[in-house]
Amino acid sequence: MAIRKQPRRQSRAEAQRRDLTLQALGLRASGATYRQIADALSIDKMTAYRLVQQEAEQIIHEQAAEILQLELSRLDQLQLGLWAKAINGDEQAVAQVLRIMEHRAKLLGLYDRPAVRDRLQPEGIAEGVVIIARDASQEEFIAGMRAIRGELPLPPSNGNGT
Repeated sequence: MAIRKQPRRQSRAEAQRRDLTLQALGLRASGATYRQIADALSIDKMTAYRLVQQEAEQIIHEQAAEILQLELSRLDQLQLGLWAKAINGDEQAVAQVLRIMEHRAKLLGLYDRPAVRDRLQPEGIAEGVVIIARDASQEEFIAGMRAIRGELPLPPSNGNGT
C-alpha cells in the first residue's frame, strides 16, 4: 500500500501575503505608484515595492523557463531530423548536429561549468566507452561515431580514459 504525500497546506500568514501580493500587483497594473499601493494596503512603501518586484521576477523566471523548454524542444527536433545522416558519415549533417549541440550547451549554460571530462576519474569510465573530445575534428567525430556503431574497432585506450 503506497502512502500518498499530502500537499503542504498554505499557512494563514502565507495566504495573507499572497492576497496582499495579488492586490499590490493589481494596483500597480492599474497605474498606482508604490506610495499609493502602500497607502491602500496599509503597508510601507518598501514592502509594496518588494511585493510587486518579487512577483514580477517570479513571473519572468517562469516565462524564461517555458521559452527555454520550447527552444530545447525545437533543437531536439532539428537534431532528430539530421541524426541518421550524421551517424552514417554525412559530413554536412555532422557539422549541423555539432552546431545544434553547441547551441543547446550554450542555452543550458554548460560552457559556464567545468567540463565533464575534467571531473571524470579513469575508473569511472565503463569499458568500451568512446569519448570524443570537444575539440575533435569532423573526421575524428565521424570515426568515433562509426566505432560506437561497431563499424570500426574501438581506439586503444592509454589507461587514463582517453
